[in-house]
Amino acid sequence: MTTIDQQIEAMAERWPGFKIIDKGASFVEWHGILAPDKREHLVRVRHRIPMVLENLTLHDAQPRVQVLKPLLERHPDYEEGPIPHVYWSNDDKVEPYLCLFSPTLREWDINDLIADTTIHWAAQWLYFYEGWLVTKKWRGGGRHVSPNEEEKRLEPAASPI
Repeated sequence: MTTIDQQIEAMAERWPGFKIIDKGASFVEWHGILAPDKREHLVRVRHRIPMVLENLTLHDAQPRVQVLKPLLERHPDYEEGPIPHVYWSNDDKVEPYLCLFSPTLREWDINDLIADTTIHWAAQWLYFYEGWLVTKKWRGGGRHVSPNEEEKRLEPAASPI
């Protein structure tokens, strides 16, 4: 499992514009600017290493990315809903979490570096979000399902026979 210190080292090396806002032994939060299509977006990336892996879903262990500024625009009349490919939190009704990958398909796991995966995916998500604002169509692909449908447990992937 990749440690918090390894995540911090990789982020400092690859994304020096992302600054640590909060840090503990098992968690870290960065803020940084992504501008995949000229418009700057201040994003928050939070990650915590679960203390107990037993009965934990991949969804629970994944890094969390939110756009802080400008706030994501809601368009309930658009085909994909008010904001496509996000997870709404009961705790935060204003800043949803970006849906960047499928835990079911194991596109990210607790051994991956956020600097090599999550930040690139967030920039790509923002690029397609900007296109969605103009065209009213999500062209970023992927599939978005509810967190309950993403219930894969933190267990090794099955080995091919």
